[in-house]
Amino acid sequence: MGNLMPGAEPLFIKGNDMGLLFIHGFTASPYEGSDLARWLHKTSGLTVSIPLLPGHGTHPEDLRDKTWEDWYNFTEDKLFELKKICQHVFVCGQSVGAAIALRLAAYQTFQGVICLAGAVFLKDWRLIFLPLARKIVTYHYKSKGPDIRNKSLKQEIPNYPKYPVHSVDQLLELFDNVRKDLPQITIPALLVHSRKDRTIHFSNLQYIYDHIASSSKEIMVLEESYHVISLDVEKEQVFRRIDQFINQNVT
Repeated sequence: MGNLMPGAEPLFIKGNDMGLLFIHGFTASPYEGSDLARWLHKTSGLTVSIPLLPGHGTHPEDLRDKTWEDWYNFTEDKLFELKKICQHVFVCGQSVGAAIALRLAAYQTFQGVICLAGAVFLKDWRLIFLPLARKIVTYHYKSKGPDIRNKSLKQEIPNYPKYPVHSVDQLLELFDNVRKDLPQITIPALLVHSRKDRTIHFSNLQYIYDHIASSSKEIMVLEESYHVISLDVEKEQVFRRIDQFINQNVT
């Protein structure tokens, strides 16, 4: 594994017996959840764990041999660690991290799941070229960087400029499995998505809501943010809603 990118370090803040596990998105890092972690710790005293997913935060080459099972098993272990020290545990994931959080909600026990720009399918016409791309291209290069409206942060976010084409297959396999898992989810759920998300299609929000079996489930629609909700222009109202959701569901 290569050296960590500046700002991509895992984050753990010890607080009270309410714990939050935050799972960052694909090619991203714990930086995505750092503002939320500090806000929740200051406001409600939460213990927050934001691990760095395998293959992330170093160099895109480190993703080449990683599978979606590697990401899931790693976060499952981090959930177990948090449950050992916290009586009440919630899991929040962003983008692909939200897909992992949903799978955890289907198979493990905790108090509630929070999805920020949750992804369970992709709507991208370029996917039709994936079989060909596998044969001739090793990496896909991003053209615009993180999808965030807050331009001042765009250059600061630790993020890979490219990723292995192999990883797209892993994302698709993860999403296929999570879609099958959704009816098994019965814990309280808070689903947040922006209409202006240019990375994960807004229709994922309603799909997740319609297919989970939770009797307590809430939708929060944002109008101004882009994809990286946890850092974007409406983050504080999202933080307040998450804090409210957590305190309402401590059992």
